[in-house]
Amino acid sequence: MKAYDFAPAIERSFGDMCEFASRLIALPSVTGQEGLVAETIISEMKRLQYDDVFTDKAGNVVGVIKGTGGGEHILYNCHMDQVDPGNLEAWEHPPFSGKTADGWIHGRGASDTKGAIATQVYSAACVKEAGAAHRGDIIVTAVVEEEPGDMWGMRKLADEVLAVYPGRIGLTVLGEATGLNVYLGHRGKVEIDIRTIGQVAHSSAPWRGTNAVYKMCPVIEALEKLGDRLPEHPFLRRSSVAVTNITCSPGWLSTVPDRCTIRIDRRFLPHENRETIMKELGDILKGAGLSVGADAAAEIQAYAHTGYTGLQESMELYKPAFLTPEDEPHVVIVVDALKKVGQNPAFNCWDFGTDGAWIATELGIPTIGYSPCEEEYAHTPRDRVSMDLMRKAALGYAAISVAVTE
Repeated sequence: MKAYDFAPAIERSFGDMCEFASRLIALPSVTGQEGLVAETIISEMKRLQYDDVFTDKAGNVVGVIKGTGGGEHILYNCHMDQVDPGNLEAWEHPPFSGKTADGWIHGRGASDTKGAIATQVYSAACVKEAGAAHRGDIIVTAVVEEEPGDMWGMRKLADEVLAVYPGRIGLTVLGEATGLNVYLGHRGKVEIDIRTIGQVAHSSAPWRGTNAVYKMCPVIEALEKLGDRLPEHPFLRRSSVAVTNITCSPGWLSTVPDRCTIRIDRRFLPHENRETIMKELGDILKGAGLSVGADAAAEIQAYAHTGYTGLQESMELYKPAFLTPEDEPHVVIVVDALKKVGQNPAFNCWDFGTDGAWIATELGIPTIGYSPCEEEYAHTPRDRVSMDLMRKAALGYAAISVAVTE
């Protein structure tokens, strides 16, 4: 790789990059309402003279800095949606102020992933400004509806854009929080409802019915015990299971409920899948003395999407695990490029899941994470991104871009 000095271009644009991040953070964009953020990104990419800027049917944003031809392309990716800010009194700074203070840009979505969006957008533009030669394209994308966890926005991008993109995409770099380290994957995730079935009765005479809540009690106890014996991985850590919600119906006064439903969040390792997990739950139901179908049921849940473009679709809440090897050739190139600009990244994995699982497992594109954002702030009232890390990440992204696409 030829040595390029990207620092001057990054320094010239640093103030604009941070101001852009602040504007993005100030725009509320809960899942399905990313339209204003998309418009803002498109406008900024055009102002920065991207060679091509467009959206797909789902509203995903794509900006391209074209190469001279013949090299592998690099794909950068973040998501535009953010979770609800929750209790406003818990915030030091208003969640949609985009306030800059003490070297940080504060607000909901700053760390997940609007700080990274701004950094990726500006870094690619700086590569062009610096006149760096690269044969492959630099593709910067921002997708919709990542937060539900079913990768719907990324799937649409993969189907409509990536699958038909001319030339090979050699590497995907996610802007999900890594704190300038290189993340190589994460556990899978599936959301499953378990339901027990009883018989309604007046609660003054509960013996005339069958209480579905009581039927659920041994199931919950068995799930807690299951968590203690789930498998571990030397890098991705441990599989897990958590009960995240419980309801019963009909829920009327003086009525024994005939339905009890729990939602479980099951995180799993690459050697596990929907078949092994559903069998595991079937065994738990049988162990609780329940007959699947007559007394109980377990079913993977789905999320009903209505995108800001009006596109509607239901998608199963299932996300596979993925792990990119440390010695994968593109990973070696990335680490070498970062070292050449004075960074010494460590390898790690996310506790949460990302859209990268679809790209890695379904499209077979090597996928990593590298970002100025930090996990500890995501989904909290302390949500923020460091401007110093944004400066360093912009330099890192530029070095990675040229190294991969040369």
